[in-house]
Amino acid sequence: MSEVQNVAAYAAIRERGARQARKNAAVQAAAGGILLIAGYFTAVSGYGETVGAAHPACAALILVGGLYLCVQAMLVVFRALLAQYGHFAMAAEEAAFSLYEFRVSAALMLTGLRLLLPWRAGQALCELALAAILGWCAAARLRTVNWRAWRTALFGGLAAGGAAAALALAVGAFAGFSWSLSAGLAALGFGVDSLLCALESLRR
Repeated sequence: MSEVQNVAAYAAIRERGARQARKNAAVQAAAGGILLIAGYFTAVSGYGETVGAAHPACAALILVGGLYLCVQAMLVVFRALLAQYGHFAMAAEEAAFSLYEFRVSAALMLTGLRLLLPWRAGQALCELALAAILGWCAAARLRTVNWRAWRTALFGGLAAGGAAAALALAVGAFAGFSWSLSAGLAALGFGVDSLLCALESLRR
């Protein structure tokens, strides 16, 4: 391949990556907005106290959604492995999006299990796992924040919100929060995480 062809191929991959980053940001921002709205109304609804256990059909739907996203992310990883061996070119942004999908799929599956399990010990383990994922994401971002720059400070403020949701979930695992409150807190935390992922996609 000539030098001109190499430059053209590199430019094409960069353009594809830029388009993928914009697409990723749009999806993550939309998911973040939906999760924030759903999380707020679920947390304040009080259904856990007045109705009892979550509806099994609703819990199963959340669980199936998580499994579907997990399969989608695995397919992206498989394509990334093929691209690594030179079968075709693949933008790094497309492969990176699978990490976000894995995180959301894990959150959905854990939330679905939390709503389906009748045993308090199992519910608490799901809540602690959700808190661990949220806390890890928030801590990783907070370590990179420059608090003297207002843009990164705003980014850090959102990450701190995710950390607060993680802490509240961990407390709720021991305090016995209702399913509506714990699911709402998880949705709020992962909504903030999705918005942060959208900002990161645009900054790349």
